[in-house]
Amino acid sequence: MKNKTILLKSDKIGEGDLGSIVANGFIAITKMPKEILPKKIVFLNRGVLLSTENSIVQNANIISSLKILEGFGVQILSCETCLVHFDLKDKVLVGKISNALDVMKDMLCNEGTISL
Repeated sequence: MKNKTILLKSDKIGEGDLGSIVANGFIAITKMPKEILPKKIVFLNRGVLLSTENSIVQNANIISSLKILEGFGVQILSCETCLVHFDLKDKVLVGKISNALDVMKDMLCNEGTISL
């Protein structure tokens, strides 16, 4: 596993319906060799909609992929402030709740952050 972090700042990668499809495809990296998987996936802003139970986005496939990745040892983290903003703090379906300080420390100490 690489010491890299993937930062998802939205529930989409790109715009519109295609952005949702692309996000689903990017997170479905479960078939990749474990040694190239990221160490962490962090959800910020609307990205937390992908790790929670909510009525805004359809994320069942993404949740399934994230649970598999978590089983492989990838840390799944959702921003607490963002969860509170969307009233989703008690609706996290995968991973753990994190905070800005821990996310910033991670980004400064890892081998690289990929922002999507």
